[in-house]
Amino acid sequence: MISYYQMLMEEKRQQIRRLNSCRGELQGKQGEFQQNELKCMEPELTPKTWHGNLASAFDEIRETGIKTPYQDVSGPQFDAAYTAISVKIGELEAEIASLESIVAQLRAAEAAERAANSR
Repeated sequence: MISYYQMLMEEKRQQIRRLNSCRGELQGKQGEFQQNELKCMEPELTPKTWHGNLASAFDEIRETGIKTPYQDVSGPQFDAAYTAISVKIGELEAEIASLESIVAQLRAAEAAERAANSR
C-alpha cells in the first residue's frame, strides 16, 4: 500500500518537472515572440515607398489588426499561461504533501502493529 502512494508521489513530482520544463520553454518562446514584434510593422511605409489613403488604411490594419493582437499574445496570454502552470504546480505540491502524510500514517500504523505483535 505504501509503495502505491510512493508511486503516486513520484508521478506527481514528474508532472511538476514537466511543468517546470514547459515553463522554461514558454519563456524562451515569449522572448522570441517579443523580439519579432517589430516585424508586424514591416516594411515601414514612407512617402517614397507608399503613401496616400490606401497606405494609411494599410498602416491602420497593421496596427489594430496585427500588432495589437500580437502584443496581447506576447503579454497577457503568456502571463495567463504562466499563472495556469504555477497554479497546477501548487496543486500538485499540495497533493504530494497529502500523500506524504498518508505514507507517514501508514508507516506509523505498521510500526505500531509490529510493536504490538512483538509483545
